Amino acid sequence: MASASQQQQDTSNSHSKKLLLVVVGATGNQGGSVARRFLQDGRYAVRGLTRDPSSPAARELAALGAEMVRADLDDVASLEAAFRGANLIFSVTNYWEPFFRPDCRARAQALGVTCRRYAYDVEYAQGKNIADAAAAVAVDSLVENGFLASTLSHAGQCSAGRFKDLYHFDAKADVFPDYVVATHPALAAKMSCIQTGFFTTSHRILPESYFQKLPDGTFEMRFPCSPDKPIPHLDVNHDTGPFVYAVAQMPPGKHYMAAGEYRPWPEFADAWAALTGATIKYRQVSFDEMVADTADRDCGIEVALMFEYSSDPGYDGGKEVLKAEDLRKAGIDCPMLTVEEALARQDWTPILNKAVYRSS
Repeated sequence: MASASQQQQDTSNSHSKKLLLVVVGATGNQGGSVARRFLQDGRYAVRGLTRDPSSPAARELAALGAEMVRADLDDVASLEAAFRGANLIFSVTNYWEPFFRPDCRARAQALGVTCRRYAYDVEYAQGKNIADAAAAVAVDSLVENGFLASTLSHAGQCSAGRFKDLYHFDAKADVFPDYVVATHPALAAKMSCIQTGFFTTSHRILPESYFQKLPDGTFEMRFPCSPDKPIPHLDVNHDTGPFVYAVAQMPPGKHYMAAGEYRPWPEFADAWAALTGATIKYRQVSFDEMVADTADRDCGIEVALMFEYSSDPGYDGGKEVLKAEDLRKAGIDCPMLTVEEALARQDWTPILNKAVYRSS
């Protein structure tokens, strides 16, 4: 596999008449969706970054026309090589990979910090590396709105300090936008910050909070979140790409929420019941109850904080963000799935046939 710089030279002619989009995490949920959407537009060439260009996901994108390049978010030099010549960059970082990895858990223990804090440190450092590399080599080549950063609201700031350790939110927001604005103003001038809503597939890591099966065969959805609070929902694999593609057509400097719909949790539960024929009710539970429902205690703490934060001040921090409807009002096509459409894309057989929950 050629290096990023070699591949850039080899493909310079094919890119000369197209805008080059570089996608961080191209084989992941968000990055893969973004790469696929831009590949549908012949005006763009797509360079996808991955640790393993030989992986099935990387080969699939290559077959669609993407140039797949090996890059490591812990290696600024590899990112600089991959970003050279970029007209647009889609940036995304991942808290949950270092959070769950056994070797990272071992390192956290050796350092005397929680795995939650350790994952924050990893994600923050990788986000900083992305920003530093882009600022070093790509600012001049980026278009006016060329740095498209996936992020979340800053829980510590938006809650006036009530949520000081909602790490998977602040690891993103501490870089995008805070670090970029403070350290790289020229890059910040070309940045859009795109928050992502609750993934409609998140039940896969929180099965007993989303769909807890009761002895009578019915289900209960259980979060420490107000039943009246509208929540942004996103089909991450289907809709991230179209949303980012629409944002790329806007001026820079704005904040967005990628979501198909805002719906309170009881309405989400009702949509699932209508689709599956199952009976479900929503119950607001305590922080401790959600932690107890989660197999991994540290995961339970992190997500229970998220659901409490989603009640007040809100998942978006209570700040003004532009939504899909605002993009449409600006005359930009932004097709997004409803909650019902997103749920219909999944196989619910394992959930419907699961055993009755027994707490440990």
